[in-house]
Amino acid sequence: MELEIQGLPNLFDEKQLQQRVQAVISDLARLVEVNSLLLYTTLTYRYRLRSKDTGDPLIVLVLELAPRPQQLLDFAPEENALGTLEKNILADRQRLRHACQELPVQNTQAVIALSQRLHAGFLDFPDEPLAPKTERQLTALVNARHRQWKGYLSEDTRWQMELPTLPRYDWSCELLHVRTKLYRERKGFTLKLLSRATLPAQLRSVQNLRMPDRPPNLEDASVLDRAEYTGTPVDLVIRVGSLLGSESISVANFVRLADAK
Repeated sequence: MELEIQGLPNLFDEKQLQQRVQAVISDLARLVEVNSLLLYTTLTYRYRLRSKDTGDPLIVLVLELAPRPQQLLDFAPEENALGTLEKNILADRQRLRHACQELPVQNTQAVIALSQRLHAGFLDFPDEPLAPKTERQLTALVNARHRQWKGYLSEDTRWQMELPTLPRYDWSCELLHVRTKLYRERKGFTLKLLSRATLPAQLRSVQNLRMPDRPPNLEDASVLDRAEYTGTPVDLVIRVGSLLGSESISVANFVRLADAK
């Protein structure tokens, strides 16, 4: 596999190059689950200098497979034969190549599963837990620092992939009634939860919740503005959520005023 190293300034040092390379390799390792995929080999890399279409030089990261040290130190003749080593390396190479080709499909499936879960939450339908494989793929997508990939894969035609954009929050479908004081933020509010003994169990350890968006309805937004200005507690019906990839409740989504029908 050959991947273009993008994002380097025109003048860079060795540390900047290594940081960019490690970001590419760590993202790829998480996305294709290299630790479970490669049974007999490990990823190594070198550099190749190419020319862009404009004629400018381009540094390409060349990813290769090398036998694991444990395999080389295994003196059992049936495991250390050259034919066996070559067969094992080719098997790892084929699995890695197939996994990279399937990445766009896997990413799309993971995002569709997440969108269905979020859609169910906003319609007050029960949201089923994500499958472990889908959850791992979403975690890898969230943590990936390298968003666009360009290069060549096993003598195939040009390989390109752009990671999909993910929503920031994972919302619960359950509607909660809370009493709160409001503190204005740049776009929304921070909710200071009151009457803590009457709060639902999942909120009793939470003191403040960010509400990043204001109500879309002008009348509701005016009520919240007045409550924040006067420091008056207000009863709200909200939906809570967490940062994607986290289970800690940290945000609230306005649904309606508690006395509204």
